[in-house]
Order: sequence, then structure tokens, then C-alpha cells
Amino acid sequence: MDYFTPSEFQCRCGCGKGFKDMKPSLIQRIEYARLVAGKPFVINSAIRCEAHNKSVGGKENSAHLTGFAVDIKADNSVTRYAVIRGLIQAGFRRIGVYDNFIHADCDPSKPQDVAW
Repeated sequence: MDYFTPSEFQCRCGCGKGFKDMKPSLIQRIEYARLVAGKPFVINSAIRCEAHNKSVGGKENSAHLTGFAVDIKADNSVTRYAVIRGLIQAGFRRIGVYDNFIHADCDPSKPQDVAW
């Protein structure tokens, strides 16, 4: 990886889930998105175990559980735009925009071409 370290993808509860549990398609796309954006991406959340997902209010069938999702810190409009532009160009077809982060996932089992 050119822009990330494996530790950035660890479950935040310390359970041991991490980079090895992430889907390669997600890693390839997030790397390319970062290149296109031209701005550092801070990963707030990546893989989650079921207990951690529940503790942070994640959905029962969250793409974080299967290594198909990341949340990227984006706390201002310039960063949000750069991240979104990079994600779209990298082929992400599921993007959620929140006040201080952007959710990106490439879970093929979920509806595609959606934004929230």
C-alpha cells in the first residue's frame, strides 16, 4: 500500500480483526481514491467485529463486518468534495455522507449506485 498502513484497518475494539480481514477490492479502490483525491485520508473505521459494530450503532448487516467498508474523516466541505470525487473515480458505488465522515463500501450484496 502506498497511502495506508495495515494498522489503520484494525477493529477499534482490539479484538484482532484487521487488515487481513479486509476485502482486496476495497483496499485497491481506497488506494486509488486517495491518489485521485490528492489529500490524506484518515480512516475512522474499517473492519468491525459484531460486538464493536453493535457498540457504535452500526447496522446489523453492515459492510464493515465483512471488510467491504471504510469510514473516512471528512470534517469540512473541501475535504468532503475531494474524498467523494476520489471515491467515485475509484469505482465506489455506495457512498454515505455524514457531518464528519464519509462511508464508502463496495459490498456486492447490497444495492449499488446509492448515496445517502
